[in-house]
Amino acid sequence: MPSSPRAYLLLLGLLASPVLAAVPTGFQETVYSSSALAPATGLAWAPDGSGRLFITNKNGRVLVATMRDGALVTQGATLSTAQFASETVHTSSECGLIGIAFDPNYTVNRYVYLFITATNTKQQIIRYTDANGVGTARTVLVDNLPTVGQNHDGGAIGVGLDGKLYWAIGDLGNGTGVDTDLTSMASKVSRANLDGTPANDNPFYDGVGPNSEYVWARGFRNPFTFTFQPGTGRLWVNSVGTGYEQIFVPGRSDHAGYNDFENNQPAGYITPVIKYRTNGTDTRTLTPGGAVRSGGIVTFTTTEAHGFRKGEKLTVAGVGNASFNRDFYVASIPSGTTWTAAQAGADATSGGGTAVTQNLGGSITGGTFYDSTLFPSDYRGNFLFGDYNSGRLVRATLAADGTVATVDSWGTGFNQAVDMEVGPDGALYVVGVTSGNIKRILPPASGQKLIVSALNLAIVEGGKSVFTVRLSEAPAAEVRVNVARASGDEDLSVESGAQLTFTPDNWNQLQLVTLGAVEDADATPDNATFTVSAQGLSSETVRVVSIDDNTARLVLESAALRIIEGQSATLSVALSKSPQRTVTVTVVRTEGDADITVTSGATLTFTTANWSTPQIITVAAAEDDDNVVDTATLTVATGGGDARAVSVTVQDNELLPPAILSTPATSAVVGAPYHYKVVAEGLPAPTFSLTSSVQGPIMNASSGDLEWTPAAVGTVDMVVVASNGVRPDATQSFQILVKEDEPPRAVLTRPVDGEQVMVAMAEFFGDCVDDVGCTKAEFYVDGVLGSTDAQNSGHYHYGGAHNLWDTSSLTPGFHQVRLVVYDTAGKTAEAEVRVCVGEAPCVVPGPPDAGTGTESPAEESEGCGCGAAGPGGALAWLGLLLVLRRKRS
Repeated sequence: MPSSPRAYLLLLGLLASPVLAAVPTGFQETVYSSSALAPATGLAWAPDGSGRLFITNKNGRVLVATMRDGALVTQGATLSTAQFASETVHTSSECGLIGIAFDPNYTVNRYVYLFITATNTKQQIIRYTDANGVGTARTVLVDNLPTVGQNHDGGAIGVGLDGKLYWAIGDLGNGTGVDTDLTSMASKVSRANLDGTPANDNPFYDGVGPNSEYVWARGFRNPFTFTFQPGTGRLWVNSVGTGYEQIFVPGRSDHAGYNDFENNQPAGYITPVIKYRTNGTDTRTLTPGGAVRSGGIVTFTTTEAHGFRKGEKLTVAGVGNASFNRDFYVASIPSGTTWTAAQAGADATSGGGTAVTQNLGGSITGGTFYDSTLFPSDYRGNFLFGDYNSGRLVRATLAADGTVATVDSWGTGFNQAVDMEVGPDGALYVVGVTSGNIKRILPPASGQKLIVSALNLAIVEGGKSVFTVRLSEAPAAEVRVNVARASGDEDLSVESGAQLTFTPDNWNQLQLVTLGAVEDADATPDNATFTVSAQGLSSETVRVVSIDDNTARLVLESAALRIIEGQSATLSVALSKSPQRTVTVTVVRTEGDADITVTSGATLTFTTANWSTPQIITVAAAEDDDNVVDTATLTVATGGGDARAVSVTVQDNELLPPAILSTPATSAVVGAPYHYKVVAEGLPAPTFSLTSSVQGPIMNASSGDLEWTPAAVGTVDMVVVASNGVRPDATQSFQILVKEDEPPRAVLTRPVDGEQVMVAMAEFFGDCVDDVGCTKAEFYVDGVLGSTDAQNSGHYHYGGAHNLWDTSSLTPGFHQVRLVVYDTAGKTAEAEVRVCVGEAPCVVPGPPDAGTGTESPAEESEGCGCGAAGPGGALAWLGLLLVLRRKRS
């Protein structure tokens, strides 16, 4: 597994943890800890009112914690979790299980969607059915999503108000899919029907043309997370950058500009609604007359393009008239060199000085909109997001027109924050990658009120949706709550929970209100508002919209056929609902062997009368003389509309003796698990047996998996036999050399020996190479321990991510830096170099210069000049979760 269990558990309970994050005055923090959480990649509350929190692990596991009586259930000091599902995933760098979403009709169909890196060459979207808390009916909805098994894999996934499934993938760390490349889903937001098929109205849908039919928006470096804004349905995409962290709100076919632009997008591209400099600030100089206050509005003019965004917080200093020197929020941007802000005071003109942006961090992570009633009312609709590098939580407020009004650092100390969600109790929950804990943030007590979550709901037409109600504190007497439709379409109604009763005993228990949406014939979404009220308390309003999709889509029995040579197989096709007009479906072999043909059903006709009756396609595989497996791809398509690919594989009908195709590893380490998967072909499929010169190795007869943990040094003889009743059997004999665990090897990548370091936040990272595995690395400067990166990816960074080595306190000149690595047995290795800190070249003693006797300067190291993102160590999650983001090593 990619991460080792944590050796510690943080104290947990309703009392604050001894190590607290810093949040606004009055807010309180509770820490829920469990070694099972790390490395975490995301959070999602089940939208059925059950109070279950789904937590995704990079290593493939989905865990579930449960809220009871207003708090997550614990066992002693440990958060109690159950396993929902486990995926076999590729975990290098940022790969693994990296996204989770629920179906909009989850209350009915119980569908849960996962985004995984299945191998080092492909990612997948998987659907499970939640059967009493256990994932069943595993289905691959979208296969062969791009990856190169490293970083910038994306992982954002969710369902929009149009009832479509969206996901996002980055540029794979090597620039794949950027700019105008529409053939790849890399560097894109993609969109599909909920069955995983491409949405016909995607902007670059071209049928059997070269474009990826899924692409919806483009130009994103690493959109690891996104969220849909409650009520509006607008998609907010958090994109990790090279020079700027950016949040976009893209529409259909929009281009965010990567990799040509970051926060300097010209006309024709979308610009970020929120941005901040990666691990730093921007400073812009004001012109001599560039500060003008008139009528309560101040207009500033900069000497160059400023790149500021509406709502951004700036510090103005050094203006001749000191009344202009203070913090401002950008109110408008009349031009690329001017910006305005509100400021009371007498009209005045001055200039000079600077405007400086906030330093919020360097690796943007998950965000959420506050859509509950527990926090003060001015938090409703706010967008909260985290930064992995700085550990900050950032709060953005929105103006009445939906634009960003203010952006402020809101909390600090949320180490490696990767995702956050608002719980059904109205609290904010934040998870860190390798911290092994979830932090719950509660606001100051504000007296008795109704806690309603969520305030904006979407319901699939013909389906159901749920919101929850509870009280903020124990009542003195019984409280009766009524829920009723206040306005809007009658197709939306309360199905259960119209009357709720809270007592001093059950006030903090979630009570459910179930809403339903009647299926109608039109294609217009229905809207309604529902009032939640109780005598003596302020009423709350829940806004509801239906997801209305009346387009007919292809429904295939399967996306794959297997045929025995010389025979045929059938596939049934129907439509998802009655079409508006007659639909003609064609079936054509678009790739593969000519031996595979469509013998009937090449043209099918569906009408409003027979749309739900399956029609049959028959595919035949002709006999041939070879023993090669024939394959083909069939395209099933409607005229100018939906399309499906069906893979066909032909099983040769000639009996074939077994042949072993795999090669075993011939070395092992005492105490470390050895695994060899024997791969063999033959007809029928072979089974496996093992003979070994020692006791202990076990062979799975059907799968061919050989498992063994060596107990002693020596040479072990192994013989594997694959047999299927056709002679001869396949035999593979080999020897395994078992040795003792060797010490690790330390590889210091940056800085290199003699490198000149001229930035405050510099690179300091490397690798641990070991025959079993590594556990941590220590980073020393001039013999003093400065940072420890404790995780088992083997790739380690000072501070846990790129560019976090703070050199500002070091004196100019040479300094020794050392990387010490540890393997699983506690053995160590180290690598050390000397670097030159400061802008002036460092001088070392050298041979006297001929004729002068002076010393010659040391050669300067050219340095890496890394600017493309790379995997980051601290994240065990993304193998470097957020390396997901930072510059590529």
